[in-house]
Amino acid sequence: MTEVGIVLAWLLVFPAVCALIGMARGFEWWVGALVGVLGCVGVALMLFMKPNSGTAQFGAPKGGPALAPPSPMSRWEPDPTRRHELRFWDGATWTGHVSDRGVSGWDPLR
Repeated sequence: MTEVGIVLAWLLVFPAVCALIGMARGFEWWVGALVGVLGCVGVALMLFMKPNSGTAQFGAPKGGPALAPPSPMSRWEPDPTRRHELRFWDGATWTGHVSDRGVSGWDPLR
């Protein structure tokens, strides 16, 4: 059986089952059938939709700049300017990321 045949069979069986469940719960038969048809339309759309070729997973552009993994030397250290408790060292330079009593913030170095 092809995908189209499976979807057509599903479009007939699922609304009928939903109509029966709806009637058992006290609803009109057409309410359950409508819910079943709407669910089938959603399943059919997901089966036959093609992914957008312009984006990778999670909407990130394909071929765009990749983020470098954090350096193993990156860590929170006491702030050398002493304006905050901690400042983030990225393994090469001090960043503007700061923390005071567990609350993070931004204070760029001048």
